[in-house]
Amino acid sequence: MLGAKSSGKRYKHVKILNPLEVEDILEVKATKIDDLRLETKDGKPKVTSIHKAINSNEVPVKEKHARTIVLGTYHEKGAGMYWGTVNKLPLQGNHIICWKFCHILHKILRDGHKMAIVDSLKYMTHLTDLGKLWGHLKEGYGKLIGAYTKLLVQKLAFHKKNPNIPGNLVLTDQQLDEMAGRDPNGYFELSVDMLDYMDEILSLQAAVFNSLDMSRSNSMTNTGQCRLAPLIQCIQDSCALYDYIVKLLFKLHAVIPPDTLSGHRSRFLKQYGLLKTFYLSSGNLQYFKTLIQVPVLPENPPNFLIASDLASHVTPKVVLPPEPEIETPEVETVTADLVDTTVQQNGTPSPPVPDERDQLIQQLMAEIERLKQENARLKERAEEAIGILKQRIADLEERLEEMKKQAQEAEQEKENLKSQLEASAKDTAAVAKLEEMEKHAKASDEKFKKMKDIYGKLREEHVTLIRSFAEVEKQVKADKTVIEEKEQTRKALEQELEQVKMEQQVFSESLQKSADDVSSQLAATAALNTKLEQEKQSLEEQMESLDKTKSSLESSLSQLQSDLASLQEQLDQAKADKETTQNQHKITLGDMEQKMLDRAITEGEAILQDAIDQFDSSAHNSVMGTAEYLLSRAEPVLPLLAEFKQSIKGYGADKALLDKLIHGILTCSHGLGETIVQGKSTSNSASNVEQGDELINACRGAGEEGLQVLELLKKGALDDASSQLDKVTESVQKIMQLGETLLPKVEDVKTEDIGDLVDQEMQSTADAIEQATKKFQEILEQSRKTHSGIQLEVNEKMLDSCTSLIMAIKILVEKAKDLQREIVSQGRGTSSAKEFYKKHHRWTEGLISAAKAVGWGANVLVEGADKVVRGEGKFEELMVCSQEIAASTAQLVVASKVKAERGSQALAQMSHAAKGVSEATGNVVATAKNAAAMVEEQDTLDFSKITLHQAKRLEMDSQVRVLELESLLEKERVKLSELRKKHYQLAGESEQAEEAKASGDH
Repeated sequence: MLGAKSSGKRYKHVKILNPLEVEDILEVKATKIDDLRLETKDGKPKVTSIHKAINSNEVPVKEKHARTIVLGTYHEKGAGMYWGTVNKLPLQGNHIICWKFCHILHKILRDGHKMAIVDSLKYMTHLTDLGKLWGHLKEGYGKLIGAYTKLLVQKLAFHKKNPNIPGNLVLTDQQLDEMAGRDPNGYFELSVDMLDYMDEILSLQAAVFNSLDMSRSNSMTNTGQCRLAPLIQCIQDSCALYDYIVKLLFKLHAVIPPDTLSGHRSRFLKQYGLLKTFYLSSGNLQYFKTLIQVPVLPENPPNFLIASDLASHVTPKVVLPPEPEIETPEVETVTADLVDTTVQQNGTPSPPVPDERDQLIQQLMAEIERLKQENARLKERAEEAIGILKQRIADLEERLEEMKKQAQEAEQEKENLKSQLEASAKDTAAVAKLEEMEKHAKASDEKFKKMKDIYGKLREEHVTLIRSFAEVEKQVKADKTVIEEKEQTRKALEQELEQVKMEQQVFSESLQKSADDVSSQLAATAALNTKLEQEKQSLEEQMESLDKTKSSLESSLSQLQSDLASLQEQLDQAKADKETTQNQHKITLGDMEQKMLDRAITEGEAILQDAIDQFDSSAHNSVMGTAEYLLSRAEPVLPLLAEFKQSIKGYGADKALLDKLIHGILTCSHGLGETIVQGKSTSNSASNVEQGDELINACRGAGEEGLQVLELLKKGALDDASSQLDKVTESVQKIMQLGETLLPKVEDVKTEDIGDLVDQEMQSTADAIEQATKKFQEILEQSRKTHSGIQLEVNEKMLDSCTSLIMAIKILVEKAKDLQREIVSQGRGTSSAKEFYKKHHRWTEGLISAAKAVGWGANVLVEGADKVVRGEGKFEELMVCSQEIAASTAQLVVASKVKAERGSQALAQMSHAAKGVSEATGNVVATAKNAAAMVEEQDTLDFSKITLHQAKRLEMDSQVRVLELESLLEKERVKLSELRKKHYQLAGESEQAEEAKASGDH
């Protein structure tokens, strides 16, 4: 079948279809035709236009949609369809939709059917509610919608009160007088209504312009145009209202005293200024220049106290561009796709179905004829009006000439009388005649004045008629232009009609050809049906075979489903067991974490309580300590307390930070306990008893406050513990202050041999490093003899990294020696090196202490490496030893920098060597971690193949191991506490012995 579809004015061919497809297509197309007719009948295109016009896009309403909606009110003879459609829109939920709803309603009330106003009166309350709802919204369109709804309600109330005034406010002067009943009271009331109407228009335009940023081109953006578009109707309404208000006020001033109308005048003058500003602002916007010609008000407002000022009043005109021809929606000729497959018995095709476009053409032709008649009638009326005006002008000109002649004759008679009066003045006998002549002259003057007034009135009437004549000529020209445009439209429609007729003829020929094709295809279809019947029998046989196969597959499927259900139950049970195990693990882990925290707090309390108990120990009363050592022990406690406070806050926010909290508890407890014990020892050596007692009290208070912090942590009061920790910090700072007051003066320190001691300690450190290097070589050779494989590789890497660290320390010690020699040479002047060291004995003691620590660290590192190689030590020991050496070297660097010059070359070299030590330390730590991972890989347990029972067993073993390690950890902490006590005691006895020896030497 040959199908053709209408697309504008062209047709295209489609593929050939078989008869079965033709029948289906005919049925579908018939349904489409019925739907299209129903849609046109029910007005759905108008509903579609409403939805297209009132949407949530912030763009101005398209004119074609608005025009379709307005025309719909004439088809429906009211606005019922519009209100029925918009009431289903989300007017209360979207401010842009509500704004466009107001815009379209304004156009309907102004340009729609006269019954649209009547249909809208019952929705005034709804409009008021919308304005109140959106008026509370300060941003967006809220205030604008509130002002617009007030304007619409005012317009509806105005037309309700004055039903004879059309929605577009177009009235003649005669109609305006009839509205007021030619009564001053009617004029007064109508003017008040119009002033109220004008107020709402000015309020809306002010709200719109205030919502725009006038520094930008808002009129050329979609957002600005969406807000400005409704102002076109406001300009049209305000222009007509201004003209009517001016005319009404002039009529009122002619019959009512001016004082009574002072309120009207002041109100009008205020509106005049706002309206003039409104027109100027609108006229300057590019958006309005293409849509409307905004009128311009006169420079000065009319003066209602001068009646003649009405003659100079010019009615402002709003000029809109000519609207494009209303696009008549083309009814889709769906029948163009169809072919009449019914063939009559005589072989002739059925008569074609009447095309809807023919009906449309007939309607257009009738419209053209109506327009022709209307144009002819307008032309006749215009010519008749022109003739009347021309005759009136001729009569007035004739009367004007006659009045001019009478005025000239009166003037001439006046001159004659004056000359006669002068001539007769000399004659006493002519006195009576003179008086008579004077009376006659006065009468002539009065007659001349009357003639002059009549002449002025005739002149004004002549000017008015000339202006009216010009306006009539303009209207005639406009009518001629409209007639010409209609004539061109008629010719275009006639050409289109001829083209449509030609297309219909072509289409009829194609239909006949398609019918012939269908006849031939019917025969082919019969043969095809026979072939399909044979294929059908073959397919039925195949279906029977497939049914048997299906039965066997269904039985197999049932078996598989039962197996799957069993497996699913096992899987669900396994998941439930897994979830139960995980929950038990979580509970166990939470209990273990709480136990760890409790044990850490108990350990911290034991440490602090033990330190406090030393105050009452008779054995500790004999221990003597120095203020310098007290300060060295107390100073690191302050940053530990700060970190402890942060860990408390972190644990309060995230329970996973338990390790940091436990670390803070233990480190702060050890540091604070050591400070308290050393403070007690320092108080024993104080020469001032009061200072010693004050130091004892400060130490005891610090310990008790520390116990309170741990007690608060045990109760879970983290915020209170953090606040209490600030008091502990203050107590430690107080201990340091008291310790500084107990520092010995320079004259109390023995400094005779301190210079020699610096060189001895630096040399001892160098010797210790040299011995450590040799020892590492011996350990490496021994490991190569006794180990192989991964163990040998691990040992070689560890010993190489330790050797690199020792060599870096060696370089640092050598650079430190060079820097010490430079410092001594620059600072001693003419004195010897020993005298320099004696003078700066405190700085010298720091150097000696740092050198001792470096040498001790090197020996410990060698011992730790030897144990690791023999399998008796741990990699963590090497990591700790390397970090202790790095700390000792940092102390040595800091002590050396104190007296060095900032631009010293030796200082720069020593700093570079210190960086090498840091890098070597990091290498040792990284190597130790890597070696530990390599060793652990051999012992890693493979969990991929264990069963549920095995996993449970391993879990229990792991818990037992955890408990054993916790018990061992607690024992080790007790041991550490005892060792620290002994360390404090021995340190105090050693210092006491040294001081006793020093006093004996003195």
